[in-house]
Amino acid sequence: MSANKILYGILALLILGLLSVSLFFERIEPGEIGVRQNLWGSGGVLEEDFTAGYHLGITGVHKWHILDRRTHFINLASESSQIESSRRYRNSQQEGPLEFRTTDNNVVTLDVTVVYRIKDGKGHAIVNDGAQIQYRERVASQVRSVLREELSKLTPEDFQETDKRLAAAEQALPVLAESIDVFHVVPERILIRAVRFLPSYESKLQQKQLAQQQEKLAIAQRHVEDAEKETGSIEKETEAREKEETAEWDKTLQEMRSLNEVAIREVNAAAVRYDAQVRPAADAEYEEAVAEGKLAIAQAEALRDELRNAALDTAGGRILQARTAAENLQFDSVTLNSNDPSVPSVIDIDALTELLIGASSGAADDEE
Repeated sequence: MSANKILYGILALLILGLLSVSLFFERIEPGEIGVRQNLWGSGGVLEEDFTAGYHLGITGVHKWHILDRRTHFINLASESSQIESSRRYRNSQQEGPLEFRTTDNNVVTLDVTVVYRIKDGKGHAIVNDGAQIQYRERVASQVRSVLREELSKLTPEDFQETDKRLAAAEQALPVLAESIDVFHVVPERILIRAVRFLPSYESKLQQKQLAQQQEKLAIAQRHVEDAEKETGSIEKETEAREKEETAEWDKTLQEMRSLNEVAIREVNAAAVRYDAQVRPAADAEYEEAVAEGKLAIAQAEALRDELRNAALDTAGGRILQARTAAENLQFDSVTLNSNDPSVPSVIDIDALTELLIGASSGAADDEE
């Protein structure tokens, strides 16, 4: 078998596979609900909502109905107030503004957005009712009717207050849920985005609002004046309390300062008395110690002299003195007589020592 035949066979299988998928399977996107209907026999609409993925659906045997799983928006507003997304996405629908008369017979026009979705597992019920195309219009019509009935209970003044508008929308939500339950959808939010009255009544409302604001401003001004009075009273009380506390602290500080000065004087007096008592005894002890020290020094010097004299009084002491004297002798001139050997030389310390003591050093040593 040639390579071309193999290639052609693979292509044929791929084409056959794609045809099989398109003929026997239906693809459901993530944002869609698939409802299958049997065209043969008495099967009718299958009571099951198919989620995203591929599901068996034979062409000519089954018919698929696709519904939007995403959140739906109904925008009841004038053309100038349309939400841009409502023109672009199929899950949004634009309706005219909601207009009705209030309890005091004033005409009011509202821009309202209602958010709803198909109930989980109820897509097949919409198809079974044959309303897969019309259910949006039916829901919008019912929403308009319910909101007109519920919101008409408010007065123009109620519409001006945000809390009351929000409360009315919250109260209308369960009524709306019960009303559109027959269409297998459930509402999630009711948003009142704008409120408009007739121009003549708008002018009256503005004047009324201005009067209310001026009244509130006057009340606030009175509150400010009252608060200023109270603040002034508090300031005076605070100043008086501050002066009182300051005087009290000054008094306490003065008392403490006086007590400290008295304590300092007492300590100084005690120190003087102690000095007067201790210093004479200390001076006497000092003088006695100095005298004893001088006496000990004198005794030591006397003992030293006595010992020195005793040592010098011996033959060795005399030799030491003679030798020291010989070493310290100074001669301006020296005449040497080489012919007389009995004359000692000045450089012969032993001979000079023998001359000074009248005997030889050897004899002195013998005496010792």
